[in-house]
Amino acid sequence: MARSFAGLVALAGVALMALPDSVTRAEDGATVAARTGEVFLRSMKHWRFDYREMQTTKAGVACIPWEKVDAAFLDEAIFEALGFSYSVAKEEAAIRIAMQGCKDMKAHYKLTDCACEVVLIDDVVDVVVPDNVVSQF
Repeated sequence: MARSFAGLVALAGVALMALPDSVTRAEDGATVAARTGEVFLRSMKHWRFDYREMQTTKAGVACIPWEKVDAAFLDEAIFEALGFSYSVAKEEAAIRIAMQGCKDMKAHYKLTDCACEVVLIDDVVDVVVPDNVVSQF
């Protein structure tokens, strides 16, 4: 039994090594996206809002400084500008409201090193991570 398990692990390792880089990058991109969603939720809590408790249809937008996004940022940072909406009739309206809130907060704090991007729609991470950010992980 132990031998067959070890053989299975060895085969799995060989199979993973054979995967193209694009698959690995896609998985890394999904991981960075999920962690970006966690930064958004942490940022909301910083401002004393609990996004998860808000009623759907909802959206979360953050001013993301992609050039600063690294493992430490994903572990500890908060977004300086956010927008969110909840209990809206249509997804497009929820996104538009959240985007406007982010842009207003970005202008208020005079932020120039970030771009307002959709992070969450309802409770699904929807952020698109740039390839140059994914390649850093």
